[in-house]
Amino acid sequence: MPTPWASAIKDSGQLTIFNKAKEWANPVNAAIRTFNNLSLGVKLVSADEEQNANVVVVLALGAADYDWPGNRSFEGYKIKTKPGFKADILHGQTSTVSDPNRNEIQFALIFLPGSLTGVNDRQKEVVVVHEFIHSSGLDGGIGGGKQDPKQDHDVVGIMVPQMKADGSGLIEYMPEKGAKPMPPIRVGAQTLCKIRMLWTNADSCKK
Repeated sequence: MPTPWASAIKDSGQLTIFNKAKEWANPVNAAIRTFNNLSLGVKLVSADEEQNANVVVVLALGAADYDWPGNRSFEGYKIKTKPGFKADILHGQTSTVSDPNRNEIQFALIFLPGSLTGVNDRQKEVVVVHEFIHSSGLDGGIGGGKQDPKQDHDVVGIMVPQMKADGSGLIEYMPEKGAKPMPPIRVGAQTLCKIRMLWTNADSCKK
């Protein structure tokens, strides 16, 4: 299921982003602008200091970990990539840190691959927008601060887990008829509904 952010953050209507993946600066900045134009009910803004950011973006050169410098009032936190994280393929990993007592996100970390070649900024932007959506609450939360990889969003457009290059952009491996490569970003109805539900208290989504 989607996991809400802590109440004070949710009430602000925004998430602050600190980007440590300097080689991805252009696509990360583009992804922030794109995300903010999707009318998801939450805005992304750049943070001046890492320790005060809600979401931090880092590069990984394979299996890696990150020491969260923020709130340590609950079981917290060395955040790790999956053991087989690849640094030379176009993908990302978002890990959220949730208070297990409140089942609310306190922090999110995005790992991006650090040894990519032959990939352009438009393709990278698509990946970053995908990870920003995960970090905003569509994290597969199952309660108690834990995550499960099962989907909590639809699998069209930006949230398809596997994409392929198409011209200068990316498209689903099995696209719907008439689908065009991204960007511009396409967001499925369930993804759009669920993220708005998290941030604006909209009614529950209907299947």
